[in-house]
Amino acid sequence: MRVTIIGYGKMGKMVEEVCQNQGHEVLHTIDIDNLPSQAGFSGEWVKKTDALIDFSVAAAVVTHVENAARAGIPIVIGTTGWSKDLEKVGQIVETESGACVYSSNFSMGVQALFYLTRQAGKLISGFQDFHPFIEESHHSQKVDAPSGTALTLGNILKESYDSEIPISSLRAGFFPGNHVVGFDSPFDTLRLEHRARSREGFAQGALYAAQWIQGKTGLYRFEDILFGEEQ
Repeated sequence: MRVTIIGYGKMGKMVEEVCQNQGHEVLHTIDIDNLPSQAGFSGEWVKKTDALIDFSVAAAVVTHVENAARAGIPIVIGTTGWSKDLEKVGQIVETESGACVYSSNFSMGVQALFYLTRQAGKLISGFQDFHPFIEESHHSQKVDAPSGTALTLGNILKESYDSEIPISSLRAGFFPGNHVVGFDSPFDTLRLEHRARSREGFAQGALYAAQWIQGKTGLYRFEDILFGEEQ
């Protein structure tokens, strides 16, 4: 598979490394200094690219999806902080017959946490003594707080709870990403926890999604790809 990477920071470089280790070709990289405008993608790489993998900036996601759809290239979005534009992205993909997979976190372990959180919320919400909460910690350079993963977990719990889910965020040190979903009662505490050891797991998941989306059209959550839409 021939891949173009949008966003050549720490995650973009990790995606490049994983691609090379798995025998895929990185045709082109696009960094924040030369992000394509609404005029669209240009260059020989456009015709040869099988998939775009985007770990760039939230403000550019809509433009990237539009450019990808018009160019007929599937796109995988690992960028976070753009959820307010999800409806617009869906309209673009539908109108232009595009292909897109998105997630706030492409770690297979985090996807399992999403699934387990949904099941736990359905079960434990029936017990009034248990109050849900979310804790997350990331390295000091991460800009957004709460993390996109924490917000996704909160939205999953809201499927079972009417009240807002409290989220606690920590930005310090060098954490790749830690997330806890907890349920606390006067008598005990239940915790579901995911700890990332490196960024490689995120890159592995994004590449899996890029391979899965080949030959397809539509907008897909990564969670639905792994576990199905009926959960």
